[in-house]
Amino acid sequence: MNIFKLLKGTKLLKVGSNPYVYHISNHTEDIKPYTLFIARKGSNFDPHKIIRQVALKGANAVVLQDRNVFNQLKDLDITVALSDNILKDQALISSRFFNNPSLNLNVIGITGTNGKTSTANILAQYLTFLGKNVGVIGTIKHFYKEHTLGSGRTTPDSIEWFRILRKMKDLGAEYVIAEVSSHALDQHRVYGTKFDGGIFTNLSQDHLDYHKNLENYFLAKKRLVDLILEFNKDGIFVVNIDDNYGRRIYESYKNKLKIYTYGRSEDADFRILDGRLSFSGQHFIALYRDHYLSIFTKLLGEFNIYNISAAMMYLIAKGYDPKCITDLTYQIEPIKGRFEILKSDFIIINDYAHTPDALKKTLKSIKKLKPNRIITVFGAGGNRDRTKRPLMGQIVEEYSDIVIITSDNPRYEDPIQIIEDIKSGMNMTNETYTIVDREKAIEKAIDLAEKNDVILIAGKGHETYQIIGNKIIHFDDIEVAKKYLSLKNLKENCKNKK
Repeated sequence: MNIFKLLKGTKLLKVGSNPYVYHISNHTEDIKPYTLFIARKGSNFDPHKIIRQVALKGANAVVLQDRNVFNQLKDLDITVALSDNILKDQALISSRFFNNPSLNLNVIGITGTNGKTSTANILAQYLTFLGKNVGVIGTIKHFYKEHTLGSGRTTPDSIEWFRILRKMKDLGAEYVIAEVSSHALDQHRVYGTKFDGGIFTNLSQDHLDYHKNLENYFLAKKRLVDLILEFNKDGIFVVNIDDNYGRRIYESYKNKLKIYTYGRSEDADFRILDGRLSFSGQHFIALYRDHYLSIFTKLLGEFNIYNISAAMMYLIAKGYDPKCITDLTYQIEPIKGRFEILKSDFIIINDYAHTPDALKKTLKSIKKLKPNRIITVFGAGGNRDRTKRPLMGQIVEEYSDIVIITSDNPRYEDPIQIIEDIKSGMNMTNETYTIVDREKAIEKAIDLAEKNDVILIAGKGHETYQIIGNKIIHFDDIEVAKKYLSLKNLKENCKNKK
């Protein structure tokens, strides 16, 4: 692709003899002949320090953040540009390099603290049932039909973001449902994307290690609405109006774009009314423009009523018949690691809940099922927001009969210190165990469980690994639970035969 087309908006410092590039990168180890290299400073490494070596590897164009290193490149046959905003320019360059894929896709962005993964997958299932070709970019993985196109970050780096959009388009996708994290919005990873629309699920405490306070966190989330306004005047936005931050978005943007609301509030466009919950599914009533909708779903938990309502409101706003969407709802399958159930004489629930608000909502939903006792196994991630740990401990203690505190992904922190942070918010009045080894913690919960109890294993959900220091080891909560449930059943059978 022509360098000058890609570098529009940057300041050219020097023009080389070859005006074409065939690869773009911001990693110093990913340099091929005819590469456009974007010298973005990272938190741990500044590529400007080795910019000459990068150029000599084969890059024939470089975008700099720091003009002071330009002298190192003056004698090379290379195009050099300077960026005032490297994150935005990287996104725009990436979009151009991959031929602006979002212009030919219906990209729907979903943001919020909790519910992004479930809402994205619910919406993708609805659209698939409606005959659409749908890709998903999110926490579990990035995929289109049987094609897995990546995993890792909820929302990838802008180069990878536009590469995936291009690949999905080439494979035949019409829609891409994307979880858009606050980090991604703050770092402009999706800048330049034409979003068909977006959904805001809720906002509660998380990621304060990065954002420092809730207001900054909210302002980052709100950027998704601004992107829709900037790149697609006809885009729509759907908000949870029961959430205080969702209402703020609605009040701020209701006269600027087409915005629709859902929730239990009387003024919600899609109003959630009464509901009934059981271990086999739930039924709820919703009101949309004087029409009562009787909705059945296999998905459990009050939070999933909200997730389904968000997806339904989006589709109704796009012109789909509410009755048709209602009829499809029972076909929606549960999402791995989101209120995932394993049944025996007692129930095991595996859930990704890893914030105070998510834990509270999950445990309140379990309470509504009227179990004999609730046994909760949980921990907190290391090198992340420490201030939420005592809040998590307080909530789990309030809603559980037995508490087992264990390790999550400790990363580079001491897991015992993380546990102490959790316990600082607790009164320690309940039956409480501290078991650092997560497998042994799950084993203990299953050993303690009696008929009609519910065990909640919280925090990791779909994850099949544990991060300890610089090691990533295989660990799957539901796999471990099945192992010890099977052993318990074998022991019980042996007792019965005596």
